[in-house]
Amino acid sequence: MALNSRLIVVSNRVPPASGFESQDRDEASAGGLVTAVRAAMEQSGGMWFGWSGRSTRRRVTTGSTVRIFGRIQLATIDLSDDEVSLFYLGFSNRTLWPLLHSFPMRVVIRHDTYRAYRRINLRFAQSLMPLLRSDDIIWIQDFHLFHLGYELRRLGWRGKLGFFLHVPFPPAEIFNIMPWSRETLEALLHYDLVGLHDERYLHNLVDALDVELGGELNGDSYGYQGKSARVGVFPIGIDPDKFRPREYGQQHKLSNELGLAEVPDRRLILGVDRLDYTKGIPHRLRIFERMLERHPNLGGKLIYIQISSPSRTRVPEYVQEKEQVERLVGQINGRFSEAGWVPIRYLYRSYSQSELAGFYHETDVCLVTPLRDGMNLVAKEFVAAQDVDSPGVLVLSRFTGAASTMKDAVIVNPYDVEGTAEATYQALRMPVSERRRRNRSLLSVVERYSSQSWSDSFCAALQDI
Repeated sequence: MALNSRLIVVSNRVPPASGFESQDRDEASAGGLVTAVRAAMEQSGGMWFGWSGRSTRRRVTTGSTVRIFGRIQLATIDLSDDEVSLFYLGFSNRTLWPLLHSFPMRVVIRHDTYRAYRRINLRFAQSLMPLLRSDDIIWIQDFHLFHLGYELRRLGWRGKLGFFLHVPFPPAEIFNIMPWSRETLEALLHYDLVGLHDERYLHNLVDALDVELGGELNGDSYGYQGKSARVGVFPIGIDPDKFRPREYGQQHKLSNELGLAEVPDRRLILGVDRLDYTKGIPHRLRIFERMLERHPNLGGKLIYIQISSPSRTRVPEYVQEKEQVERLVGQINGRFSEAGWVPIRYLYRSYSQSELAGFYHETDVCLVTPLRDGMNLVAKEFVAAQDVDSPGVLVLSRFTGAASTMKDAVIVNPYDVEGTAEATYQALRMPVSERRRRNRSLLSVVERYSSQSWSDSFCAALQDI
């Protein structure tokens, strides 16, 4: 898609420079969002703006550091230690994150963290404004920056503004737990376009706007007191070519990583997640435990590998989650292990994209069972990495955004431990003809809703407003 103007992408954190240093996109160690928007940024001579990830003891004044990588600029600001604690660890991760994922009992309401959140959104706007041209297209990413559009408008920005929410939007009665729900919703109406992953999230947003503001939805635009924003569904995806078997060969194998090659007739179940309470890893461990209880014939053969990348290690809820997961792994292994067989392998570390692709390829069943997730790209990565002649089976939580389009996965309710355990057992026993049929259907969805189509469709919609 050709942009007529420069694309400015704004996120809480600017991606690592390594994602932009390579001139070969296939070689750059970039995340999914970088992959999705890099072509449009290069074509338009774009800029990515956000927090550098660095913090200082003293409060930082307005200003930014700009680095250039080919036709792309990276502009960053630093935050103070107090700002990181209040804005990022506090309001973003202990108020908005559980609220948006529908975990009301985990929501922490503190007025000081909210004030810091608003200050940082203002500072983002003050630091960004001097870098802008009048015809720029600005695309703001995620819940850390709900109010950035409002602050930019207040400072005089009249150009195009888009916002995309990468996490779910909860039902109105949950969102309204937050004392500042009304002003947050009003802030969203300062954007020209607000995008979400799924029709359910869009319905929840419109319902919350109705309850709090009492505005009106006219077609795909929501209006209130002279302000109007278009709202739409734009499902994010992956670059499926990056996960196809030919891209990584057989150099990355779980059996080699864990020394499993000598286990006869082994079957592998895989889970890949950030260590986050929304991912439902303790539920998944209990599901696996129930499988072993109900089907003792799996003993000595079935191995469940849980890869959990460290996440938000300074947030108390995440420390507790890590402790609970490690305790459950120890209990289940202690109960079922035999000579030469340990049922659960728990890997608390991160792996590269190519390593994960190899792991997916070797897996019989991938358990993607979050309790709530905006989209979940692991599900799409797993499908893209499968051997079309003998693919593995995707077991997918109904509470992910991916479930609305990936209907040929084995759809489960992860709160139902018994039912999900039996569904997973049946997935292990699924005939190859059924696995092939499901994988063909799922792969067509992954290819249709790719990262590039997501970026292109959102930018085109914003440009046309």
